[in-house]
Amino acid sequence: MNIVFSDVDGTFQDLGVPVPQINIDAVKRLQEAGDHFVFVTGRGIGLVEQMEQEIGIDCDVIFGNGAGFKARGQFPTYSNCLSIDTLRLLLPILDEENILYFIHTDTEVVIQPVEKYEVHLQKLRNSLSFMGNQGKLLMDYKTEYFKEQCYHVEDVIGFFEAHPERTIVKIELMEASDKKHEILRERLTIKDTYVFTSFIKTLEIVNPLSTKGAAIRAYLEKLPHALSFGIGDGENDLTMFETVDVAVAVANASDTVKNKSHKTTLSCNEGGVGKFIFDEILNYTK
Repeated sequence: MNIVFSDVDGTFQDLGVPVPQINIDAVKRLQEAGDHFVFVTGRGIGLVEQMEQEIGIDCDVIFGNGAGFKARGQFPTYSNCLSIDTLRLLLPILDEENILYFIHTDTEVVIQPVEKYEVHLQKLRNSLSFMGNQGKLLMDYKTEYFKEQCYHVEDVIGFFEAHPERTIVKIELMEASDKKHEILRERLTIKDTYVFTSFIKTLEIVNPLSTKGAAIRAYLEKLPHALSFGIGDGENDLTMFETVDVAVAVANASDTVKNKSHKTTLSCNEGGVGKFIFDEILNYTK
């Protein structure tokens, strides 16, 4: 049996464009062959399910960078999340540094009123001007997401104190200044956190046990004789690469990621995931 673990953003789907049809076809063919395809993503489960519905597939999903798991046809479960005590330590630092941040839970994404972040959003938009229309699409999407899809609260800590039943999956932040990213990495890295770059201008903070690698190891314990493949493009995919039998980088991955891979495939926009599955796995198993 083969198991393909695939990142989503920058690997399976690029920003603001449809999923390449070859990726969709490859997932369906892989499942028809009796193999497994598993999304491994920093996204929340809601965004993954929305994508799956739009393209007509149903897969196992490791989400929240490893904090959650949803098997096909089942409800999501959570493990190794953040505590409110960790929020009490980190959020004052983010407020002191004047950072745009938002917190993913099992129910919603919590953010302070977006009006507070108008200057941040404009600086982010300016910093992505080198990307041309893609940068504009990213900021249009993020701005709409923050305004229309997130839950706005004035007092974030107060919200979680009033709702102890919430599962705190991760903290995500966006910052235009690369120099400040380095400062934040240093200040936010404590015993109970793992800080990493998940996307351009974006840092995420999770429980140190909540990594793609740890979640994949738990998944593979149930299928010890499977041949595992991991396809990715970013820093948080490196723990996946360390765990699977065959690590595959898409062409748009950084050199650091490519150097840790066993194989490379076409870029995300060219359907590198589907291309690899058809050429390297399905042909082999026929």
